[in-house]
Amino acid sequence: MVARAAAALLGLLFLASLIFVGVVCAAFAIDSALVNVAGAAGAAAITALLFLAGPVLALLIFAMRRPRESLFMSLLSSGTSPLAAILGAGALGLAEAFLKKKRRRD
Repeated sequence: MVARAAAALLGLLFLASLIFVGVVCAAFAIDSALVNVAGAAGAAAITALLFLAGPVLALLIFAMRRPRESLFMSLLSSGTSPLAAILGAGALGLAEAFLKKKRRRD
């Protein structure tokens, strides 16, 4: 069990290092191609913008998306079905009873 976990960790580290080396090589290639056009500092800035644009755009998209309410929660909070509301209240009460920490009264 420990050997499999260690092997999985080493494999994950190996894959992460391969991705890192690939990104560095791609950045170096883009930087080298842009040095004649924009100079050394300009090429580095353009390369950095290219590589930062994707993660920043993905972060903005995920931040703007609202998480959808689950069907179960919408059924529990719906006012159209009294039976569903009663069952939902019972289910939440049961969950609260099981999840509540018991206090000791000494």
